[in-house]
Amino acid sequence: MSNAVLNQTPALTWTWLKMNKAIINDDDILNTALSFENADYKIVSKPDSVKIISASDFKTSLPFPHSAVFSKTSELGIQYKEVNEPESAAFDESKAVALVLEASKKETVPVVINVNAKGKCVSEQIIHALPDSEVTVILVTESEENDGVNLINTKCYAEENAKIHLCKVQLLPEGFYHIDSTENVCGENGKVTYTELQLGAASVITGAYTNLSEYKASYKSDTAYYRRGNQKIDMNYVCAHSPKGKKSECSMAVAGTLVDEAQKTYRGTIDFKRGCAGAKGNETEETLLLSPKAVNRSVPMILCDEEDVEGEHGATIGRLNDDMLFYMESHGISEDEACRLMARAKINAVSALIPDEKTQEMVEAFLEKL
Repeated sequence: MSNAVLNQTPALTWTWLKMNKAIINDDDILNTALSFENADYKIVSKPDSVKIISASDFKTSLPFPHSAVFSKTSELGIQYKEVNEPESAAFDESKAVALVLEASKKETVPVVINVNAKGKCVSEQIIHALPDSEVTVILVTESEENDGVNLINTKCYAEENAKIHLCKVQLLPEGFYHIDSTENVCGENGKVTYTELQLGAASVITGAYTNLSEYKASYKSDTAYYRRGNQKIDMNYVCAHSPKGKKSECSMAVAGTLVDEAQKTYRGTIDFKRGCAGAKGNETEETLLLSPKAVNRSVPMILCDEEDVEGEHGATIGRLNDDMLFYMESHGISEDEACRLMARAKINAVSALIPDEKTQEMVEAFLEKL
């Protein structure tokens, strides 16, 4: 394999911009002879109402979710199988056994899981909220090793009147290559809330595809990132209002900071399918540039095949303005400290949405090391 195409936009923009997709040509990533092992899980906390079931016992009438990261099932050697098979994903010759969590009632205590990445590893999670249930799942990815390749794939199924809050916190060392795919599908009046922090790893490819498949389904996401040195992040977020998703709603927000020679590419797409009358969608992006050498690319996009919808999008990219710097310096805050405070504020705003104090402390400790 010479190249792998990831994070492709649902509709192509101008080719010369070179923003329609991410291309991986690193032989260490693409070599199909490499053996990927399952990442180690540590379940820190889990309420009794949330069951761990086998993939063969998982049943749903909701459609199979798409991936925003992988445009083809063969990319990087991944095979997506039917989710009711015991082994629901494969990476090269290794099998990624899915961790399946099923919620049956409204639960306020979150499920907290630490994912320990080691070398070259893969993990998959399926979160299934039965009708009228609520569940929060927090996935914290770390590693005791300095480098490696980590692939994580998470599928969320929110049945009728069900709510899922998925929190992903990536705290990998700087030598890691991190590929993160989240796939959501919401039934009638079902809702998925996605909170994401991408703070570590040398290179990150992340994306989320959400299918608002039924009446009044909804989705809300908040993402924060911090890139420094030569770190890179490539993002692709897609929310599709399906033909049966009348009066469905989505809100996607991304905020982050680029320093040194860091690079970021953001693709955000709201897709109004014909038939989704009364649907509403909003996406926003804020990028703080703290270096003239940092590279920012943004593609906010709305696709519309239905007249009776409301869609808004926008991107704000810039540096700290002189008025704000003057105000902070007049209060004894240096320019460097002001930059740190503003970068930290974007992360803290998203971290505060994670309903677990211990996880928030881990984020703080990781930032202190930076």
